[in-house]
Amino acid sequence: MKKVILIALVASTVTVSPLAAFAGFGLSVNGTSLTVAPSTSPLTLGPVQVGEFIHYGFENGGGIGGYLYLDFIPVVDIDVEFNLFGNLYDFSLQNGTDYSDGIVEPEKLEFVYAAGNAYVTIQKPLYDLNIPFLAEAKLYAGLGFNTHTATPMIDQEMLEAVVTDPDGVTDLGGGEFDSAALEEYLVDNVATASGFHFQVGAQLHLLTFDIFAYYRYTMAKDMIPGNDGFSSLNLRFGLGI
Repeated sequence: MKKVILIALVASTVTVSPLAAFAGFGLSVNGTSLTVAPSTSPLTLGPVQVGEFIHYGFENGGGIGGYLYLDFIPVVDIDVEFNLFGNLYDFSLQNGTDYSDGIVEPEKLEFVYAAGNAYVTIQKPLYDLNIPFLAEAKLYAGLGFNTHTATPMIDQEMLEAVVTDPDGVTDLGGGEFDSAALEEYLVDNVATASGFHFQVGAQLHLLTFDIFAYYRYTMAKDMIPGNDGFSSLNLRFGLGI
């Protein structure tokens, strides 16, 4: 009888292991793979070309965020992540006598592309390896919904709002950048998008600590010019409770 009780206690301890975390949270970092191609566009006032705008393009980006997962629902888990990513890119504006003379090399200026992103994912463990009282490892895959808010890319419309004369009037032909007008434009013209994504990855739960590594592909049209989606490699460090 004592042996039966002892076996039952051991079995229940392994089944309800403290490593079987019901939820977790922590920090995430990401490296995003994308390409925005270089482009050259005329600056026009009505039918007249008064200058030239060059966008030198950029590749990839990096970011940081946070996550929360819930693992108490049978069969599937719920994963929520918020992150920021971005990169710097160069552009140049040539107008006035610099453009008409065609002699002066345009000065390169720097601007930032930044995006805030939210992901909700339903994911299912594909493989689970448990070492009682010490560690647990999982392979998983998931599908979900995402939303994004991003700074607009510099284009003719933005330049019409931020290239002004000393009186604050739009002057693409000979004006200069107005930083206050730029700040106002960015606030009023935030780009938004939403879409779907899938992700696959691995989780290592060691005592109360979590480490994740996963790949995600995001389908969100119009978030990044010339791209219907982008991929990212992600790492997470956090706690399981």
